[in-house]
Amino acid sequence: MGYIAPRSINTSMLGKLIATLQKMFLIVAFSCTALLVVLRFVDLRGPRSKLFGLPSPGHPSFLWGHEKEVFFNQPGVMFRQWFQQLGFTYRIKAAFWAPDILVLGDPEGIAHVLRQKIYDYHHSRVVRPRIGRLLGNGLGWVEGETEHKRMRKMLGPSFTPQSVKAMAGQIWEATNEVIPDILQLVQSNNGSMQVNMLDWISKITLNVTGRVIFSHDFQGGNSTDATHILEARRTGVSQIAKYAGFLTLMLLRRFPILNDLPIWVIQAQSLTRDIIQAGVAQEMVKKATISTTSENTSPTDLLNRLVLAHDKGRITTQELYDQISTFVISGHETTTVTLGFTIWELARAPALQDRLRLELDAFPSRPTYDDFQTRLPFLDAVLRETLRLYPALPYMERLAMKRDVIPLRKPVRAQDGRVIHEITVLPGQTVLIPIIALHRLDSTWEAPDAFRPDRWLTGLPPADDLCSGWSNLLTFSDGPRNCIGFRLAIFQYKIILAALLRSFRFKETGAQMSLKIASSLQPWILGEDENGPQIPVVAEHL
Repeated sequence: MGYIAPRSINTSMLGKLIATLQKMFLIVAFSCTALLVVLRFVDLRGPRSKLFGLPSPGHPSFLWGHEKEVFFNQPGVMFRQWFQQLGFTYRIKAAFWAPDILVLGDPEGIAHVLRQKIYDYHHSRVVRPRIGRLLGNGLGWVEGETEHKRMRKMLGPSFTPQSVKAMAGQIWEATNEVIPDILQLVQSNNGSMQVNMLDWISKITLNVTGRVIFSHDFQGGNSTDATHILEARRTGVSQIAKYAGFLTLMLLRRFPILNDLPIWVIQAQSLTRDIIQAGVAQEMVKKATISTTSENTSPTDLLNRLVLAHDKGRITTQELYDQISTFVISGHETTTVTLGFTIWELARAPALQDRLRLELDAFPSRPTYDDFQTRLPFLDAVLRETLRLYPALPYMERLAMKRDVIPLRKPVRAQDGRVIHEITVLPGQTVLIPIIALHRLDSTWEAPDAFRPDRWLTGLPPADDLCSGWSNLLTFSDGPRNCIGFRLAIFQYKIILAALLRSFRFKETGAQMSLKIASSLQPWILGEDENGPQIPVVAEHL
């Protein structure tokens, strides 16, 4: 399929392309399914991991295994049920007779994979190509200890506590460039109106990301580049996502070669990445002015570090653009949905919203970085509760590259009655960590589906029941490959939420939310799928 100039892409064209190219995908899907039927009876799959003895849910589908149940229920629901029935570690049948999938919920086992042996567990053959398409071949995509540590060392200084603290003024300014636009809209409707906060928060977080990481002005989310980026991402998680559903996911797991074929529903995931790399990334690089003889560049400006590394031959031109697209997209999207879910929950709980606003109003001026760290405990609790309920990455899927033995803190009982204290995995074994299910386990959290920030102020569940990530959550992953920008994500979340609550009161609309996974966890309103992800609330000017 020929290359489409990013600036010529529009929603109408995308719709026509999607409708036309669906037929190509259906032909490929039919051919692959026919081949799978053959593979079902002629074993050409090579060596497989054998999870002998591990418990497994009953009644798998002949064709879909247990994966269809997982996909067509709300994220995490089936894994939660199976954790209750089978214990913290079990296996599920994969679709199309692929090898069984190891579902790992044991805290010690997860720490073993993510902390001790993470470089022996790569992104799966489904996940890694998708990361490359969505973000670029940057830090989140790279595999191997040497290469990952090289990238991490190059990028890390821009995300230290000192660097993030130095960004405070710019985060406030970038946030306050967008809020007057929301105010004007609300005031033009007698001071109260229903808005999709996800769209507005996207503008804010993109504006912040551009300012503090790349010294780039997205003009309050209204620049031409910002408009293209936000529209492309909105399209990617709505129109295209409708066609890249369950069957696509299952075929990609069984036939990884499909990742490289010109199938629109797959390759269109790269739309936002391509727009950034063909447009704003090149503009950013052109504007960057760095002395080629000095290493003393500002640590708060990631772009300067990247361009300097490129000038010194440490990274290629493509690596430079891949890192830019990675941080532009991931830098604003995950914070956007996290803030969106917070606004949704606070709109449904006016008493909690008023309590948080009262805590913020105790500061006559802007809270400082240190204030946000230690003097706003309820804001911190609201953040943690949102991250528990709505992790941006609901599932983590890894592929064992070496034989390994995973220890278990919570042994499970085998189907023959034996007690299993460790799991032997062979190369090629898929390991799935259902983060959202672990964050909502009935056996760990009281009223696990309820938004209760106070649980973070009154004491956590027993340590043996919790994972070892940030705040005993896996939202930012854990270990050497945890989210490099988590400090910045937390800081900008708190500033943006504080600014919004000082300008608006949010009320619920009565809409009912459904959660979907479209690269990250996304909020959809029941009966309004055609509108894509949204957070509809009534915003009132204070």
